Amino acid sequence: MPEIHVRCPRTGRPLYDVAEATPDEIAQVYGRARKVQEVLARMSVQQRLDEAAKLKRYILANKELIARRISEETGKCQADALALEVFAAIDIIHYYQKHAVKALADQRVSTPLILFPKRSKVFYEPLGTVLVIAPWNYPFHLSFVPAISAIIAGNAVVLKPSQYTPLRGVIEDMVHQSGFLTDAIQVVYTTRRTAQPLIDARPEKIMFTGSVAAGKIVMEQAARHLIPVELELGGKDPMLVFDDVDLGRTVNGALWGAFVNCGQTCTSVERLYVQEGIYDAFLAALVDKVKRLKIPTQQNGERDGGELDLGCMTTEAQVETVERQLAEAVAQGATVLTGGSRVPGTRIFPPTIVSNVSHSMSIVQEETFGPVLAVMKFKSEAEAIQLANDSVFGLSASVWSRDLARAQRVARAIRTGNISINNALATQGNSALPYGGLKDSGFGRYRGAFGLHAFSNIKSVLIDKQGSNPEMYWYPYSPKKVRLLSKLLDALYGANPAGLLSAAALGLRIKLMAKREKL
Repeated sequence: MPEIHVRCPRTGRPLYDVAEATPDEIAQVYGRARKVQEVLARMSVQQRLDEAAKLKRYILANKELIARRISEETGKCQADALALEVFAAIDIIHYYQKHAVKALADQRVSTPLILFPKRSKVFYEPLGTVLVIAPWNYPFHLSFVPAISAIIAGNAVVLKPSQYTPLRGVIEDMVHQSGFLTDAIQVVYTTRRTAQPLIDARPEKIMFTGSVAAGKIVMEQAARHLIPVELELGGKDPMLVFDDVDLGRTVNGALWGAFVNCGQTCTSVERLYVQEGIYDAFLAALVDKVKRLKIPTQQNGERDGGELDLGCMTTEAQVETVERQLAEAVAQGATVLTGGSRVPGTRIFPPTIVSNVSHSMSIVQEETFGPVLAVMKFKSEAEAIQLANDSVFGLSASVWSRDLARAQRVARAIRTGNISINNALATQGNSALPYGGLKDSGFGRYRGAFGLHAFSNIKSVLIDKQGSNPEMYWYPYSPKKVRLLSKLLDALYGANPAGLLSAAALGLRIKLMAKREKL
């Protein structure tokens, strides 16, 4: 039976092996999921929230343990594991405890006057079984948040973690020890080679987070079965800094936005545009502060008592991508101001600042997904917007200025799914805000009320009374009825202030005609 081999990225130490699921095992997982989904569908939203509260209590009680497991498999520092992964899992449940009942309640909507006295509603109902395919960079956060959103909306979840960071046993222990509903979330360990049966089992929806290339493969496979997908893919996020900012705070924002999680965040700041009047001072301050960041060394290995600012990169392939982009940039005239190469024999890559870059370089056009920040200058607001939008990606961005009117104007002009003003990556800290991208960054939204609706069948309902009278627009048609209907439309939607009175009279005439002439 094929196995997945998991190692610690910082030292290469073997952690464990886990057997890949067979097609028969995957079929059994879906069978259990579809049975428990019927239970979830019958539960009230509050009952599902009561189940979610069990997970919240467990995560709070075991947050340091979970953070250590995340850090061990990803190589990220413990601060990032706790603040960015564990926090997100707790906060999304906390948010839904306050807002999910209302978000999933039947919604009454307006009905046009021509349909009076009918009523219109929207029902939010479960879809069925949701397949969540999670990435390696945030293996807990980007597994748990979509999974619990789907469950609260009434769906069972099959979770496929990354083969690089499967976190074996973390979700299973959480479910078992918390007393959470059995089989509501099940974990299936596979590689990309053996993942196809997960899609061929025809879940009712797929939530995929990962690279653009892998997202296209998932979408192609899902299309064969007409399975709807949500794709959260890559980013090349710009940060626009105008010359009226507080230099110290904004430099610190760029520092964290670029290098948190060792730059392995879809919404990391990868392109920094600074207005020319403060460019030199900003760049000097940035370089100075980068040199103060604490990173792992070959000597300290896996030790991390919370003192590290960065961990190491998680996968060898991603380190090689960073090295290729940097080599190409330098060959084309770019200047590396800090970092620039890994610690020999490791995946420890120091935070790297690159200047003298242009939009013709791969380091500006392609997602880097590592601790590298390309810095450029701009003259005007219009140029800043043009540069920010010159990308195939549209996931996130930030705008920095004391002039909030300008900042919001620029924010509206940038083609992106998420934007922070005078902060970095801040939209992801608010569970009420939807999350997703445009262009090659994917499509669909989750988190907030949108995250519940994304995993719901949004059903339109029109309620009428029972009786013997036909509708005025039913058969039989006649030239006279057509003329009256035409006049009715003019009365309802025209500019005549007395149109409603005329519409009422016309409607009554047509109804009486329909009653007399019904089939």
